[in-house]
Amino acid sequence: MWQELYRLAYRYLISLGLAREDAEDLAQETMVAACLHLDGVQPGKLQAWIIAVARHKFIDWLRRAGRGVSLLYLPDAEPDEATGGPEERALREEGRQEIMAALNRLEPTERMLLVLKYNMGLKGEEIAAYMKMKPNTVKVKLYRARQRFKAEYNRILEGRK
Repeated sequence: MWQELYRLAYRYLISLGLAREDAEDLAQETMVAACLHLDGVQPGKLQAWIIAVARHKFIDWLRRAGRGVSLLYLPDAEPDEATGGPEERALREEGRQEIMAALNRLEPTERMLLVLKYNMGLKGEEIAAYMKMKPNTVKVKLYRARQRFKAEYNRILEGRK
């Protein structure tokens, strides 16, 4: 269980744009906080709570680094440098940049919903708990965010032609 929660916090922090080393450090800090305050977590909301703690650790890290708090950073899949040749890696990177450009055109709430759903793998109820929304509201907003993402992504692809 603890390893899964650590991986969840780590993936979330990576998705915010942190370097691996910083994400590892903050994920460890998140787990320490989890150990100290686990008794106050409502049943069934542990994953959403871990992400909230990781986000707070990230905000504290930004403040300590003097970078200000300009959330939301966007997901950036970890590079898979070990597979494929240079051309394949370049194509993957180009695709990643196009996805990031499309995400950057969305509203912060839409980006956060997509990150929590597709990057973090959270369920609708967990997202609702984290975002302090009703589950049905999450469903509707996720649907709209997906539609806007598709439209923005298609615009980027059309502009590439």
